[in-house]
Amino acid sequence: MNKKELNKRTLSFGLNSAFISVLVLGIIAILNFLSTQYPQKLDLTKNKIHTFSDQSSKVLKGLNEDLQATFYGDAGAKEKYRPVFENYKKLSNHFKFETVDPNKEPARAKAAGIKKTDTLILSYKGKTSKTEEINEEKVTNEIIKLTKDTKLIVCTITGHGEQGFSDPAPTSFEAAKKGLEAQSYEVKEILLPQQTSIPADCTALVMMGSSKALFPAEIKLLNDYLSNGGRLVVGIDAVITANEQNKELKTLLHNWGIEVKSGLIIDPVSKMLGVDASVPIMAQFNKESPIVKEFSQQCYFPFTRPLDVVTPAPEGLKVTWLTKTTPKAWGELNFASIAKGEVQYNPGSDLAGPLITGVSVSGKAKDSKATRETRLVVFGSSQFADTQYSRFGGNLDLFLNSVSWVLEDESLISIRTKEDATSTVELTQNQGMAIFLACVIIIPLLISITGIVIWVRRKKL
Repeated sequence: MNKKELNKRTLSFGLNSAFISVLVLGIIAILNFLSTQYPQKLDLTKNKIHTFSDQSSKVLKGLNEDLQATFYGDAGAKEKYRPVFENYKKLSNHFKFETVDPNKEPARAKAAGIKKTDTLILSYKGKTSKTEEINEEKVTNEIIKLTKDTKLIVCTITGHGEQGFSDPAPTSFEAAKKGLEAQSYEVKEILLPQQTSIPADCTALVMMGSSKALFPAEIKLLNDYLSNGGRLVVGIDAVITANEQNKELKTLLHNWGIEVKSGLIIDPVSKMLGVDASVPIMAQFNKESPIVKEFSQQCYFPFTRPLDVVTPAPEGLKVTWLTKTTPKAWGELNFASIAKGEVQYNPGSDLAGPLITGVSVSGKAKDSKATRETRLVVFGSSQFADTQYSRFGGNLDLFLNSVSWVLEDESLISIRTKEDATSTVELTQNQGMAIFLACVIIIPLLISITGIVIWVRRKKL
């Protein structure tokens, strides 16, 4: 090979290398441009805590005017909270964001009433709101308050053994109250026996866990309220004795298309998951109902009774099941067995699963002169929404969605913000022993045997 051919080959290799280098750099530049223009994130956390909730998405997409978000903080704080504000900007073009450094613009911060850094002021349709906690839950709740045109009041009924909504006890509904207030609903209690009519400012009623009978006058009061387009959410717990305390309430609900059955639902699947069998799992949700159509996680209903849909439904009313148990659950009707804690499924006498535990009703009753439709939701348990159980699965979402639905505030029917949960691994004794044998004995032994075999083979070579 002469020198001329060698130079030509060298030049060819050089040009080829240069072309490949330019091509690779070009591809990297294009990918970098696309990643900045169309950034994508992958949330690998169990509860998807870094992915904005359906609720935030619905609230932001419901904006019909610009919402101005002004953050008062330095450059470091801006960078800290930047992912939160960027997520909001992606949800709606109406979300306008601005950062003000109080150190550089003290006059503007003073005029806005800023007392500490890392404060967010939101402005929408002439109304303003301020929050010093910058996270999805707090910011979305403040936006909800700004977008509300009227104050919706949820009245909780007391006077029949119901647990309160303001008590700190685990069996109360304090957590549910906080959830309602986070959606800008006002919550107040009314003592039904003292009422001659439902207060006019009550936009919806909630009656959870009534354990005492209602007087005929109270039943009439509730029936008249529903007949005139009332809104009501009821949780009626199981009774483990043959002495039913809520006969009148059961009759009222039957007239509105809901059959409240006796018995206690037992679910052996719950026991397999380490939960008492008297806390059945709600594994089926009616995808045609706006209340539960987005549900993907299970709910847990402690001490629940079965419900059913009256057939045919009362004229003018649409009666829809919401939640059902697993197929292995059954309705135990042997009260003596329940009292002893020794239950088993008896075909023919017990109720076979899956069983309905939640029902909704909408429409106008026959001959009704109401100007709006009635909305009613009934659950076979009240305890699923109390402070002790509302934190499990989708329990709190189910209760809040039901209230939003009866209020026709359906923009807030969604899956709400998630909290990061501490993940723990619980092993049985057999599982622990199997892992010990595999990691401490079997795998090291196999590695040792493999090493010895290789050493012996090499020695023979």
